[in-house]
Amino acid sequence: MTSILVRAPQWLGDAVVSTLFLSRLREREKSSTITVLTEPALAPLYKAHPAVNGLLLLSYRNGGSLLQQSRRIKEGGFDVVYILPRSLRTALEAWLAGIPQRIGFEGDGRRFFLTQAVSADARLAYPLRYLKLIGDEGASLDGVSPFFPQAEPTEEEQRRIFGAAWRDVKKPILGLAPASIAPARTWAPERFAEVAAYFLKQYGGTVLLFGSEREKAATSRVKSLVHGPVIDTAGLLSLPHLGWTVAQCQQLVVNDSGIMHVASAFNVPTVVLFGASNPTAALPLHGRFQAIQHNEVPCVPCLRNYCVRFGDHHKECLRKITSEEVAAALARFR
Repeated sequence: MTSILVRAPQWLGDAVVSTLFLSRLREREKSSTITVLTEPALAPLYKAHPAVNGLLLLSYRNGGSLLQQSRRIKEGGFDVVYILPRSLRTALEAWLAGIPQRIGFEGDGRRFFLTQAVSADARLAYPLRYLKLIGDEGASLDGVSPFFPQAEPTEEEQRRIFGAAWRDVKKPILGLAPASIAPARTWAPERFAEVAAYFLKQYGGTVLLFGSEREKAATSRVKSLVHGPVIDTAGLLSLPHLGWTVAQCQQLVVNDSGIMHVASAFNVPTVVLFGASNPTAALPLHGRFQAIQHNEVPCVPCLRNYCVRFGDHHKECLRKITSEEVAAALARFR
């Protein structure tokens, strides 16, 4: 029996995309054990995945060193490791742990530490890039869906999160995720607020704001600008509760961020606001999505996390997106 380790990515969206890789890997390795090395915050996602036999948690955020982490990996006695992130450190972990077969992407000085270095193809959508590690990038994903755990909060938890039992929350539900880890992919909170106001006036119901604790400044800003039933869930949802809550939404509006991949797992109609990034590579391959992007801006796509233009041209690609465009996209879903 082969013992396989999969080194998972650290960001939510990449983690959801990696569930497709895990499902396809399990199809190919039916009798092998598959362990996922992951950030503790993402452990609930992988723990619930049917292809996964076990978890190994990263300790860097708790002060663990590279050598300490590698020793813990070595204790697992793994035969093969698939390294999904492209950083030098993730290749070093596996090399120091002495795993015989170390498969990952080339670049960033990693080739020396890998037994099989795979070229990264920026033309491929993200799920297919991961599948390239097992030579499966040309295969159809029609029979494989992204995975995300979901669990309905108890009524007590619902009151803490939503301020009421879910049955008392007005429907329909529009979900907004106004934050992103990259400023160049973040639409202004004021524009999100305009979309929220349009939705409430046109359809009634409730607007739910999604984000992490670190993103609460953005969600709080949106909530402060909208009069009506707007619920800020930032920092209040576990991963399974996030999955359940997203699945309850009739529609979502998001930046190019991880939550669009959560939406793909539940087929929630989603409008994605693209500034600098490339929809062809970034959009999920499953689900119902409408991308809004202004390609007439000469630097689109630039793929930067921070806009390098100044003055009136700073974040021009995002500032050209209007709330009226988003409202029209939402109406097309109905």
